[in-house]
Amino acid sequence: IRAQFYTQWELCIADDASTDPAVATVLREYQTLDPRVRCTFRPKNGHISAASNSALALASGEFVVLVDQDDELPEHGLYVVIEELDRHPDADIVYSDED
Repeated sequence: IRAQFYTQWELCIADDASTDPAVATVLREYQTLDPRVRCTFRPKNGHISAASNSALALASGEFVVLVDQDDELPEHGLYVVIEELDRHPDADIVYSDED
């Protein structure tokens, strides 16, 4: 995400009660490096629905992109979505599943 061409993003991450303490360390480091990174640390595993809701609660933007830990987003990915939204200002949803 941090390598995106489009720079006006906010990365909201919910650590869903990871058992590896290194995860929290890395997330806190990224928050320090980049103010666009926001994290919450769930005390109990809630799986994808609860984790997504926790991350969404941090978001302040008009649109959101849901990304799992194993997803890959090409560096132009957000830019292409923004271009589409600019072409269709009345759109509420842009769906993308593949490049």
